[in-house]
Amino acid sequence: MLFSLSGPDAQTGQSILDGALLAVSEVNDRGGVGGRPVEAVVVDDRSEVSALTRGVGELCETHAVDLVVGGYTSASRVAMIPLIHQFRSLLMYPTYFEGEENDSRVYYCGAAPNQYIADYLRWIAGHLGRRVYIVGSDYIYPRILTEAIRRLGAQLDIEIVASRFVPLGETRFGAIVADLSERQPDVVLCNLVGVHSTSSFYQQFAAAGLTADRVPIAATVTTEIDLAHMPTSISDGHYMVGTYFSALDSPINAAYRGGLSAVRGQRWAHPAQVGAYNAVHAACLAADQIDLTGADSLNAAMTGVRFDGNPEGAPFYFRSDHYSVHPSYLVQARDGAYVILEEFGTRVPEPWWSGSSPSAAIR
Repeated sequence: MLFSLSGPDAQTGQSILDGALLAVSEVNDRGGVGGRPVEAVVVDDRSEVSALTRGVGELCETHAVDLVVGGYTSASRVAMIPLIHQFRSLLMYPTYFEGEENDSRVYYCGAAPNQYIADYLRWIAGHLGRRVYIVGSDYIYPRILTEAIRRLGAQLDIEIVASRFVPLGETRFGAIVADLSERQPDVVLCNLVGVHSTSSFYQQFAAAGLTADRVPIAATVTTEIDLAHMPTSISDGHYMVGTYFSALDSPINAAYRGGLSAVRGQRWAHPAQVGAYNAVHAACLAADQIDLTGADSLNAAMTGVRFDGNPEGAPFYFRSDHYSVHPSYLVQARDGAYVILEEFGTRVPEPWWSGSSPSAAIR
């Protein structure tokens, strides 16, 4: 397992690791895999992309792991893939991302854009307005997502008033907030990544007198961790879309939340954390079906497994292209937590979806 456990991304990285470790604990409580306990080897990338190559090498060479669960940003995934191939391992990437990639040794445990953004945009156009201002971090995920939003938005008569991108970790949003105040869009679509950038933007947005009832923020990355870093007076009323939220009312999610609390007293849960949890369970189910260990045997078995304990509310499984199936939910922040407003359909993942056509619904 390879996550950021120190540095600026440590809070998010640790929370994702908690989901993976909970799954390991559950599997071992049930007897492990083939009667043997699952061993988790954990490496810290220190929130540095440059440390990921050494991390993969340590896991695969020194510890001879069968697969790696890790990464959060797209930059981290891209950095790991060459090493995953070099060592003939597998990567279970836990979080939603921009798609537009297929790799024989990568399993995508989070949603592709067509599984959440299409329904979200339609809802935004129908309920919040069609003049949209986009703010995002300047790297691959927000850039590609913005292009898909432009294409689908054109079909929905959505006007992209402006799109602004800032470096990862940016905390100064004065110029963007001033531009927002002048343009007065119906809604701000926020694709900022990272606690510091996200909380700073929301705070400066509110300080300029921009409120949720006047110009709501509709986010794609603002997790419960981000909400915890801003006053409720700033976050309340704004929207988010995702494949999982703590507020989901089901026995499976209640058990998941209870397990997280037992592991580390973890208060936060979010899609990437659930992705890591599902990744471990799916890999262990695949390992139970084969006689031989090793990455190649696991790779052959992985697309045949189905994990029914997915806290998202739908069975978790991989399609032949290594993408996974997810529902998605529309939520609104109230009293510092997300409240579910609507469940969108569970959609077939489309790796190369560009926003130019509707996506198929599974249910």
